[in-house]
Amino acid sequence: MNATAYDTLKTRYAKDWGRAVNHRFVNELVNDRLDDKTLRGYLIQDWQFSYDFYSLMGEAIATADTMSAKVRLGQQLGFIANDENSYFHERFSQFNVSEEELLSPELTPASTGFRKLYRQTVDAHSYAQALAVLVVAESMYLDWAEERTAHGTSMPEKAQNVGWVEVHRGEDFTEWVDFLIEEFNRVADPENDDVADCFANAVHYELGFFDDAYAWEDGRDKVVRG
Repeated sequence: MNATAYDTLKTRYAKDWGRAVNHRFVNELVNDRLDDKTLRGYLIQDWQFSYDFYSLMGEAIATADTMSAKVRLGQQLGFIANDENSYFHERFSQFNVSEEELLSPELTPASTGFRKLYRQTVDAHSYAQALAVLVVAESMYLDWAEERTAHGTSMPEKAQNVGWVEVHRGEDFTEWVDFLIEEFNRVADPENDDVADCFANAVHYELGFFDDAYAWEDGRDKVVRG
């Protein structure tokens, strides 16, 4: 049996994928050892490319070639705009994040890279490329959220930590990721350079985003003005 497009590309970038799933950030989060300052900075950065993520979801809806896919993508966009958006605002309130910090923060390299990747993918007007980026973002988070919590049997207790896990695991999120994988396998050619590059860059920036969460703590000059 031939390997699917998803399995082919995930295997190709398995080293960095594994490093992300088992990252220090993930381990500290699920074990309630993550410093609030680290999570605070991480969420501020994540918020910066949420705008572009919404655009990417919209592009996937626009370029999907079946009505059922458009409907499913639209349903997930609604979830992100409600449940996940609520988590962000609850944490911003908890951590006293100012409007200025949200509107004009300094961006880490991964945040800058994500914004560029999302915008380029939107401009490509390709369903397969949009899926390549989305399937990495969502399935990698499902992997760490399920694996590092033993499928929900070993959850963190702090609200800010358990909340971030809960929006990235469970039956509904698993069904969403399964849909993305099935769609990606249906329309994508893993040997297409544009598709493979989107997948590879998404893996690269996901790992880098976890690394960058510790940029200030470790004293490295890794931030740039966006």
